Amino acid sequence: MKYFLINWNFLRVCLVIFFTLITQLDQRLFAQQDVDYSGTSAANFLKIGVGSRPMAMGDAAIATVNSPEALFWNVAALTRINEEFSLSVSTMDWLVETRNSYVAAAYKVDGVGSFGMDLQFLDYGQIEETTVYDQDGTGRFLSASDLAIGVGYARELTDRFSFGIKIKYVNQTIADATANAFAIDLGAVFLTSFFDNKVRFAAALSNFGTKMQFTGEDLSVTYTVPGNPGNKQVPAELSTLQWDIPLLLRFGISDIIIENESVSWVVAYDLLDSRDYKVRHNVGTEVGLYQIFYLRGGYKFNYDEVSYTVGFGLDFKNIVDYKLKLDYLFLDYGDFGSLNQFSIQFNL
Repeated sequence: MKYFLINWNFLRVCLVIFFTLITQLDQRLFAQQDVDYSGTSAANFLKIGVGSRPMAMGDAAIATVNSPEALFWNVAALTRINEEFSLSVSTMDWLVETRNSYVAAAYKVDGVGSFGMDLQFLDYGQIEETTVYDQDGTGRFLSASDLAIGVGYARELTDRFSFGIKIKYVNQTIADATANAFAIDLGAVFLTSFFDNKVRFAAALSNFGTKMQFTGEDLSVTYTVPGNPGNKQVPAELSTLQWDIPLLLRFGISDIIIENESVSWVVAYDLLDSRDYKVRHNVGTEVGLYQIFYLRGGYKFNYDEVSYTVGFGLDFKNIVDYKLKLDYLFLDYGDFGSLNQFSIQFNL
């Protein structure tokens, strides 16, 4: 009875925090709906999906993810990882010659919960510097990158309800200018009693955190005082504006329509809301054969370029008795061409 009371009190605290932040998000998203907030957030790499399986299912992920990528999509889903330790690695050539890479690890402790850590890195490569007077380039090359590092914890508070929280550090760097922020993600998964306990509801709040402002040596300038006979120079520091990071709210549902040793079939739907674009809808499905080969597809509504996604997966556990999974994603990005991604998951 004492354990039940402690667990129930913890559940109440988690729910209060979750719905308080949901209320704050609702005020941010729906206040001044006539205002166009497009392009008003920093660190937009946080919107880029990770993991070939969830992305191949059209980003309909928060109720279906069962791998360390849960740290990105819905931290509460860490509890759906059956193995004691799991590691996922994925990388993809992103738009305009950039590369998005992701590494995540999850560790389950019986009676305590599931812990995880992830890293997302977007590399812009080398960019040649241009100025008003040297529009063809100065010969100087700059580097730029985005980074997010997070640690998460999730726990099954009942046999049907899981809750999770993640704290992360976000960094953007270009040349000698940098900006930093801290944020939290919250997630919840609820297993219903519908259709033989196969239907799941999920909710996730991502990137609730501080604003970003660039500082660094590249913002240090020297001005010459106009009209001064000695051409007096005054050192100064440029001040940049503060920008919000992209606050995202997701609701999802999934259903396992068929599940046996020969065939499995999963369908999922996610709703994604953010203040800097219209509400987006993601649908996806996965068909598995003999728990070895998986074929996936999805469709994304209200996106500017991308629409359909396809992919496949191989689970080597039932082939060579080795806990290794390989997943592939094909993404048609319209005028930007096609994108491919491979993900590898190791389990112990």
